[in-house]
Amino acid sequence: MNLSRWRETVNRYIVNAIILVIAWGGMFRRAFNCDTLAHMANAWGDIEHRMTHGRYLSAFQDWLLYQMGLSTASHTGITAMVEVALLAFAVCILQSCFEEKIGKPSGIYEQLAWTAIFSLVFTNVLFAESFMFGECALMFGIAYLLAALGIWAFTRRKYGLAFLFFILSTLEYQTAVIYAAIVLSAWIFIDSECRITVKTVILEIVCGVITIGAGVLNMLSLSLLARLGVVKEAARSADVHDWVQKAAKCMTDLGQVLLNSRGLLPKVGLPFMVLCIAMGIVIWKFWKEKKLYAIIYYILLVVGMLAMVYLLPMLQPDTRTYPRIIWTFYSMQAMLFLIAFWLMTKKGKEVLCYICGAYLLVQILFCNIIVTNHMVSNTLDKTYAMMVYEKIVEYEEETGQEVKKLAVANDIDCPFSYNNVYYKTDQINERALGTVSNTMVNIASGREFEKVPMDETVYQTYFGDQNWDYFDASEQLVIIGDTAYWMIF
Repeated sequence: MNLSRWRETVNRYIVNAIILVIAWGGMFRRAFNCDTLAHMANAWGDIEHRMTHGRYLSAFQDWLLYQMGLSTASHTGITAMVEVALLAFAVCILQSCFEEKIGKPSGIYEQLAWTAIFSLVFTNVLFAESFMFGECALMFGIAYLLAALGIWAFTRRKYGLAFLFFILSTLEYQTAVIYAAIVLSAWIFIDSECRITVKTVILEIVCGVITIGAGVLNMLSLSLLARLGVVKEAARSADVHDWVQKAAKCMTDLGQVLLNSRGLLPKVGLPFMVLCIAMGIVIWKFWKEKKLYAIIYYILLVVGMLAMVYLLPMLQPDTRTYPRIIWTFYSMQAMLFLIAFWLMTKKGKEVLCYICGAYLLVQILFCNIIVTNHMVSNTLDKTYAMMVYEKIVEYEEETGQEVKKLAVANDIDCPFSYNNVYYKTDQINERALGTVSNTMVNIASGREFEKVPMDETVYQTYFGDQNWDYFDASEQLVIIGDTAYWMIF
């Protein structure tokens, strides 16, 4: 690599890294969600949990750190930094793959549009859930980088090497091959110049076999290891029943994503409008040129990409559409914008620069709002836990009785997030209290209180069927003997 190309690569990486830092830099601190606290309390149990989900490479990484006396849950700010660094590399690889097919953007507007399009892949509000799990940040970063390397190998016709990278990515996190399949579908569309040929069909089949096939092999290996007793159970398995109900649930979820990205954007239908713009540009271009077959291919491409977004939820027994899975919707949007960019004239690319740039800025703004809400949620969790602990210490000082046990129960309506945390969905900005309350108190106080069930007599005498909308230790905490009884509002 000559000096000028090296400088260009470094500059590209710096730009991509800066955008990711602007969006996710607020997570460069010690943060947590329920799973993070569970990892803090029982790192070895979490390692075994990853094994049962087929994430062998991720489990090995955590085991290695565990042997060195390190915990990803205790250094979540550092792991978030590493994730951002790895994602920036992944974006650079994607840009390189498409540059060799489309050509390098020329002029400031084309470069800005190019940067905004590829930044959208990992800089979007649904991707926020990947940063909520501080103990998994390393796993996510490596998984998506390995998948990007698989994309790079595929675009150079090195299918065996690509398959290896995709298999490795599933050993970290299985969703990585879904985003790879979406990106490669767009690359094949461009490579075939919008025509369905024998070569196109063969490439699509190869793409599906080595991406989705890697995920299938991962599940088969998990079943085999469970039968051999190497892992306790196969926590991941495909369920092919109730397709109609599952499809209906996924369509409902897609409607929420198009409306406001599952509550993470303003309720104005921005993702839907952007999708219509990207698709409208391409279809109008093909219609103007009377390329009917190109329109058909393009529509099939969009439908196929949407099917990829919801493939994993469709295969799961409970059809859970977690943001950390369906964030690939934004990878799809980025690729549709890229196809539009490829087909547009120089003047059109200038207009696209403003559209993509504005959309990315909106995503960055709300990524920061989500992170800010996460800080609020974490602060409230720790504050309430410490207020309960202070009451316990006060009781111990007054009575001389050491409190050794903690019984926790939730009141009638105990939400999964705080009312003053406005941007939340699934495990994005979930609160710890009400889910892992005992663990939260133990970690916040530095003491180990034995977890015991709520005594029915104590419950009926002091708490009954009350439903609080606020925290009040004088009403929600009762200490009798060596046991503290706490009702979570």
